[in-house]
Amino acid sequence: VLVEAATDNKNRTIAEVKKILDDSGSKWGEEGSVRWAFEKLEGRWQPRFYQNISPGQKEELEILIRSLENCDDVQRVTTGVSS
Repeated sequence: VLVEAATDNKNRTIAEVKKILDDSGSKWGEEGSVRWAFEKLEGRWQPRFYQNISPGQKEELEILIRSLENCDDVQRVTTGVSS
C-alpha cells in the first residue's frame, strides 16, 4: 500500500496514519520503503506488480483503504492488488 498525503503538520499526519495501520494489524514502512513496487505514470503512482489475495484479505484491505481515505491529509491510496 502506498499512501500519499499533504499536510501542514507531518508529525500529526504520520501519527494518524500509523494508528490506522496499527488498528488494522498493518505496519508502517519508512518513507520510500515500498516505492520500488510502484512507478509514476502520467503523474500518478501505478503498481509495477499485481498480487492476488483471498476474499477475506481483500475485505480487510478495503476497510483499511476506507479508513486511510477518511484521514483528512491522505490524498490517495494505491495498492498492487488485482481486482
